[in-house]
Amino acid sequence: MKNKRILIANRGEIALRIIRSAKELGLITIAVYSDIDKESLHVKKADESIHLGPSLPAESYRNLKRLVEASVETDADLVHPGYGFLAENADFAKAIQRKKITWVGPSAKTIRSMGDKIESRKLVSRIGVQPIPGQLKPARSRRDAMRDAREQGFPVALKAAHGGGGKGLRIVSTPDELLDNYDVVKRESEAYFGSDDIYVEKFIHNAKHVETQLLSDQHGNHIFLGERDCSTQRRNQKLVEESPAFWISDQGREKLKEHTLKIAEESKYINAGTIEFLADEKEEFYFLEMNTRLQVEHTVTEMRYGIDIVKEQIKIAMGHSLEEKEWSPRGHSIEFRINAEDATKNFIPVPGTITEYKEPIGNGVRIDGWARSGTHISHFYDNLIAKLVVWGNDRKEAIEVGQRCLSDYVIEGVPTTINALNKIISSEAFSEGKVHVNYIEENPDLFIEEDSEEEAYEEEKQTVNISSGGDLSKTAAPKMPRSIGMDLSKDESPGVIVAEMQGTIVEIKTKEGKKIKKGASLFVIEAMKMENIVTSPIDGVVKELNISKGSPVSKGDVILVIEEK
Repeated sequence: MKNKRILIANRGEIALRIIRSAKELGLITIAVYSDIDKESLHVKKADESIHLGPSLPAESYRNLKRLVEASVETDADLVHPGYGFLAENADFAKAIQRKKITWVGPSAKTIRSMGDKIESRKLVSRIGVQPIPGQLKPARSRRDAMRDAREQGFPVALKAAHGGGGKGLRIVSTPDELLDNYDVVKRESEAYFGSDDIYVEKFIHNAKHVETQLLSDQHGNHIFLGERDCSTQRRNQKLVEESPAFWISDQGREKLKEHTLKIAEESKYINAGTIEFLADEKEEFYFLEMNTRLQVEHTVTEMRYGIDIVKEQIKIAMGHSLEEKEWSPRGHSIEFRINAEDATKNFIPVPGTITEYKEPIGNGVRIDGWARSGTHISHFYDNLIAKLVVWGNDRKEAIEVGQRCLSDYVIEGVPTTINALNKIISSEAFSEGKVHVNYIEENPDLFIEEDSEEEAYEEEKQTVNISSGGDLSKTAAPKMPRSIGMDLSKDESPGVIVAEMQGTIVEIKTKEGKKIKKGASLFVIEAMKMENIVTSPIDGVVKELNISKGSPVSKGDVILVIEEK
């Protein structure tokens, strides 16, 4: 394996993480980069690097043709896609294999069948594993989606057929919300996964999110590496992951193992994969999706099982067998996603430059990151700064290590999830295992900073709400500002909507002179690859509209003015 050349078709922390394991295996590592990433840490740590193109993902990290060219130009023997971008793109895998380059992952055929949420639902149904109730074909139009939603009964999930990681997903509770979010989900799906196919799925109340880790070789061997609880989420994206899921019974765990191995055998799976389930309050498990790639939270399993999953991925791709392999779990591990987000404003992503960066250290502590003092968090890409992973002999100790590390973690210059994460794991709900996928949306008071609590309550009525699909009860309206675009400290009028961050207007749903009601959709803004629907904070008339479709906005820009009636 020594002197083999591996190209990592990704950036940031996951590129660095793959580079480390590849170097330990004696491989020559090749980084790829866009214009804005020229000085990034993954480029400096790789043995070689190659430029892809401009900073836009479509012109660099999602540019299939250019990535294949880069693999050929650098004489790569292997390509590891990481996660995100083109990691679950069957055409990319096939194009790499056509060039006689080894793809570190499942085959293109498997990606196409299991990475497609609709096709995978069909497969698991055939072998007796129950998927979440939903459609087995894409919703090609709003009419299709509305029909499917009425058949399932609101609330429902609008989901990208080729998606994952919470991208291209919205929970909608009413027909109006479905119509507002249909195009948003299709755009996100196209932007993230190269396909705008979406479908409708039943939404399960108070569900817990659990996933299983799988390793499979080319010789028919499959290994089950336990489960992870991923229920702590915002905007359907994970914030905290832990293993084991301590609320699962022994019988439930055996059922998950049985489901996982049956799916692996039926799909003839090869390499690392993750199978995700939702569990209801009766511990009934419903198949959600399969991720045919390395998962962001693979680190939790690594800490608990003493395994390097990336190394095993590479070995499997090179034909090694898992027949004599065995890993045993020990203790408890938790991962925290350190993102550039403002938790007091519905976890809105915020780009900017880190001015101070200090990581926590200690026994049972691991940091997978890519930032340092002076690192710029760009609006072009995901806002993940680092993953803090801790281990303890039991869950109580792991939580205590996590609390200490989050208190010691220092990041200045951009808001982060650090304080919010500490509040979450210090809560009674987390301690007792009562956190479900909507817990954060239902408990927004948890994230109001003490020194701004009074101000937040005063501004409640003037705040622009982002429709993120989490609120299912009209009686459980959040008291915190869930906003982008209101700066009342600079203007006394509640109808002046000001951008709080850099972004792009992707859709306009109103016009000058139009009478609107409080809660009416105004426009859709995309920032750091997330789309948010901005709604009116008051009844009134649109007096001033300073945007057009596709126009960029900067922090402080007055986007829209509503004259109160």
